[in-house]
Amino acid sequence: MLKSTISFLFVLMSLGLFAQEQATIMSYNVLNFPTGNLAGREDTLKQLINLVQPDLFLIQELKTDSGLQLILNESFSGLSATYAATTYVPQQSNPSSNWKLQQAMIYNTDMFGLEDESYLMTSTRDINKFQLFYKDPNLATGADTVFVYVFVAHLKSSQGASNEEARLEMVQTLTTHLAYLPINANVIFAGDFNVYSSEEPAYQEILDVSNFIQLRDPIDTPGNWTSGSFEPKSVLTQSTRSSSIFGDGAGGGVDDRFDFVMLSANMFHNWNTVVYEPGSYYALGNTGSCYNSSITDCDDGLWSNQTLSSLYFMSDHLPIILKLNLGVGTVDVADNEIALSDKPITVGRDYVQIVWEKTEVATIELQDATGRIIYSRVHKLDRGYNQFRVSSLAQTKGMILVSVISDNERIVSKIVSLRGR
Repeated sequence: MLKSTISFLFVLMSLGLFAQEQATIMSYNVLNFPTGNLAGREDTLKQLINLVQPDLFLIQELKTDSGLQLILNESFSGLSATYAATTYVPQQSNPSSNWKLQQAMIYNTDMFGLEDESYLMTSTRDINKFQLFYKDPNLATGADTVFVYVFVAHLKSSQGASNEEARLEMVQTLTTHLAYLPINANVIFAGDFNVYSSEEPAYQEILDVSNFIQLRDPIDTPGNWTSGSFEPKSVLTQSTRSSSIFGDGAGGGVDDRFDFVMLSANMFHNWNTVVYEPGSYYALGNTGSCYNSSITDCDDGLWSNQTLSSLYFMSDHLPIILKLNLGVGTVDVADNEIALSDKPITVGRDYVQIVWEKTEVATIELQDATGRIIYSRVHKLDRGYNQFRVSSLAQTKGMILVSVISDNERIVSKIVSLRGR
């Protein structure tokens, strides 16, 4: 019966009844836009936008709302998709700062809708939060809504213990906030992190496995990113210039990895509804051949001279690009056998019983009919029967959504509680 079900799933996918699209993510520090010392950069940025055609454009170092509108109306003009910008809110954190910067996002409205937008305040600058929903073609026929939570940050710059502490404090604001999201939330955390090595406390905090939602670095290249011996140098993102131009931006050539896009751990599993496309993450323009040199010295034929020139004049950072599969992951037979295997989940008056096929650690989460999380805890599951007391079930009526999430799989069951029967 299981093999027949799997075959039926592949038939459905081949007929297009399971929607799947691929979204391109582009995160970019646009260097004091639009008030930097080099005017008219919206046309320079347009060259890069036309090349990448991002569905989500995550912006750092934005100075004004007029700059955001310039990017939307000029840099994104002429593309086939329809785009919108999030609301520009001047920096609210650290009001005494004389150099305020903000983050924002431009998104493909044919693919995504904006459910909510807000910001987290820190001692340095805001971390902007955007909740998107995927416009799945099957929403009208009952498909579950897929949400994506996007956080865009620009952490404190420069070396030194006090700056490292400021970066850590900003990241801790984010990781604390993650506990207010659903345990299985699809999370993107992107921006200019200004960290110098993988040993920095801020970077370690981002990847801490004890966080409510675990985040991962898609390319996982630890080390001292400022060291001349670090490899691969193709992951470095700053600076595009061997020396500052027009008195704006950093020089020194390509020799730091400051720019990142982190993803929640569930986005690396094929059972999820939003899945990272392996090998799709890269720093635009960096071939690894221009260490301590300008990005225009990376001319080895992979990127056009126009692209390298646009990167040089647009910003002192390189954009990070990656792709996400939406709707379903890249599913194969082995994954389906796991996802469709018989694992009964039973809800009693004050307990949950789970049958599991191997010993491992998993997160057990219960939501009521309103979406409120009534229980969320990490448990060790043994092979066979497992039972956990959940006292809050005694007061819960109606439908209960039970999620069991491990590193290998995710099982979700909708069950009517005893009080609701």
